[in-house]
Amino acid sequence: MPIQKQRLNRATVIDKAMLIADAEGIDAVTLSRIASDAGVKQPALYKHVTGIEELWMLLSLRARDLLVDALSTAIAGTTREHAVIAASQAWRTFVQEHPGLYSATDRVPSVGDADIELSLTRVVATLTTALDGYELTPAQRAHCARSLRSALHGFCVLEKDNGHPEPYALDSSLTQLVELFIRGIETLEP
Repeated sequence: MPIQKQRLNRATVIDKAMLIADAEGIDAVTLSRIASDAGVKQPALYKHVTGIEELWMLLSLRARDLLVDALSTAIAGTTREHAVIAASQAWRTFVQEHPGLYSATDRVPSVGDADIELSLTRVVATLTTALDGYELTPAQRAHCARSLRSALHGFCVLEKDNGHPEPYALDSSLTQLVELFIRGIETLEP
């Protein structure tokens, strides 16, 4: 049975790419695959994206938007260590639920594009909000938020890509990482 041709717009192209990425990995996302799934010829996609590089950028933006939403929801009504723990768990859950989409965040450079830079700023700002309960200077809070982003990104990418060969429970490893981070933040307080 032939695939029914679908009406496309930029959002539906991104949605299709996201579904493929999460089901099969970011490397399965190609314009020919999206066109095939949509029942259209590949040139029809060029009305909505200029090429695969732009699609990766759009996926990266979508991933960060959804991550910010998940983090914001998780930290709402929490403070100090509860906010840091909530943010860490939300980050990990997001990567587990959207492994291919999250992989798109590493497909494009983090600098050089205003939209990408703004999306990263929003992620760090959300983590900075999670640290509001600590008595830190604005500069300390910003450095801690960037450090937390780096730690969570690294841990979750290693987990997603099977980079933790040790037989230890990863739940405990993440808990330990977050507790070490929290204790470190506390040493910065007056």
